Amino acid sequence: MLSTIKLIFTVGIVIALIMITLELFLSKVKKKRVYTLADTLTNLSSGMIERSFDIFIAIGFFFIVNYIYQYLAPWKIPSNPFTWFLALLTTDFLAYWHHRLSHEINFLWAAHVTHHSSEELNVTTVFRVSFVAVLNRAAFFIWMPFMGFDPLTIVTTGMFLGIYQFFTHFRFINKVGIFEIFMSTPSHHRVHHSRNEKYLDKNYAHIFIFWDKLFGTFMPEEEEPDFGITSGFESSNAFNATFDYWKNMFIRASRTKGLKNKIHVFVKGPEYTPDDTPHLPPVYKVDKEGKRIQYRNLFNIEKSIYILINVLTSFGLFFWLTRIIVKKPGGGGAVSIEEARLFLENAYDFIFQPHILMLVGLILFSILAQGLFMDGEKGSGIIEAIHLIAMATILPFIFSQIGYPAYLTKIVIAGSAIMLAWMLKIKYDEKKLVTQNS
Repeated sequence: MLSTIKLIFTVGIVIALIMITLELFLSKVKKKRVYTLADTLTNLSSGMIERSFDIFIAIGFFFIVNYIYQYLAPWKIPSNPFTWFLALLTTDFLAYWHHRLSHEINFLWAAHVTHHSSEELNVTTVFRVSFVAVLNRAAFFIWMPFMGFDPLTIVTTGMFLGIYQFFTHFRFINKVGIFEIFMSTPSHHRVHHSRNEKYLDKNYAHIFIFWDKLFGTFMPEEEEPDFGITSGFESSNAFNATFDYWKNMFIRASRTKGLKNKIHVFVKGPEYTPDDTPHLPPVYKVDKEGKRIQYRNLFNIEKSIYILINVLTSFGLFFWLTRIIVKKPGGGGAVSIEEARLFLENAYDFIFQPHILMLVGLILFSILAQGLFMDGEKGSGIIEAIHLIAMATILPFIFSQIGYPAYLTKIVIAGSAIMLAWMLKIKYDEKKLVTQNS
């Protein structure tokens, strides 16, 4: 089972890399900017946060799904191509309702708004998701084993749905003929990511657009929309993207009077706010004519290269984390509950070792430091220095626990020292420039 999942995961990564490369090439050819460094790195960083938490959540989800299938499902659906497609329809149907309710219920929107907060749209936007959404999705897909679908079918249809999103987020596809009738296409999904009033809350389907047509939420693309959220979001910090709307809700809930109003802030739609507490003011900027200015956090070449190396290093650590090998259960579809229990115990015993937790913590702290540094927040230089010192101290400890060669420690320490000196130069140059302009 795990070998099949790893194969699909690898195929998905290859597809994503090919499509990102093609999208970048077409953006140059067509002279249309669809990528900025800060936005792309925020997308990737958000994905790393989500996946870091999902490593812990997915193992428990697997155990629960397998237990339900083994002991609680009233029947078991045989596994074949037809039933796999039936499971894909079921997955997409449940995903439609999870997606739709994530736009209609505030606490679900708080998890989903991360994906919409970018004012760009490209393949890397797929990675811009909140880790809280993992738990929300699990509450919807947990019904599939009750229906009789085995764990492998549930996981693989879910992964197929995820891989399909690379296609719907691809910017340089206009219309795809007859497929527009029954499939979710890039044109349909551009409508969904729009902040234009006429396009709001439309086209929730992930794979099959007929769900939107059936439930009255379909809207065809008439002109290319403006992307992002109506209130605006101006930050390159992936943690801000993850928690910003939660902060918004708690602020309004604290200001309004009455328990009922406080609860409604969380369970009503994003358009709702209590009569005694207005919405927080939008954060976007406008030009002299009052037209909204698209948010783009741009850097000079030197800072761009520094940030890119930093984030790619974090991504390397994250990829290393995903390569952690645990004892896997046998079997092709479901496994016995005893095998699942042993797998779960072994996985948690392995993952909850101090050096593995330290690696996860280092990845998350790296993403935080890099986000603050990209935003130019006060004190971001100090946080970045702490991050680089942590790299030079924590990684050697992890290497020693896993038995990696000693020369890697020397490389990490030397690299961290070089990056620290480079970062201090960048900060000095920025401060000097501000002084000259003042």
